Amino acid sequence: PMLLTAAFLAATEGWTAVPRKVLNISSGLGRRAIASQASYCAAKAGMDHFSRSVALDEALKPHGARICSLAPGVIDTDMQVQLRSADAAAFPDAGNFAQLKEGGKLSTPEQAAAQVLGWLQRADFGVQVVADVRQP
Repeated sequence: PMLLTAAFLAATEGWTAVPRKVLNISSGLGRRAIASQASYCAAKAGMDHFSRSVALDEALKPHGARICSLAPGVIDTDMQVQLRSADAAAFPDAGNFAQLKEGGKLSTPEQAAAQVLGWLQRADFGVQVVADVRQP
């Protein structure tokens, strides 16, 4: 994502007719650490902080890009299946993820995609650099 963001920003530096937007996909786990997921949590927290830094750089430019690192909510993916079925001794939050599934609190990938695309179209895109689709 960092290399793609840099390439996009460099290639579109002269664009003035339409706003440039960079949407990075983050995670709630970038903002809340859980046991046995250190690499994932750290990568997503890094994405958030990278987005904050790029947004500061772009804010200094007359036609700077709008940046957002967006958490798409909890989605029923293969990762969720793995988290729910993990041994609770190795992954203490397995029960919490199972409850999300049992309680019908997971989005389908299609619902999540629609929410992400909707966020991208918002007039206030980039005002909140680190955001979550579950926020207004």
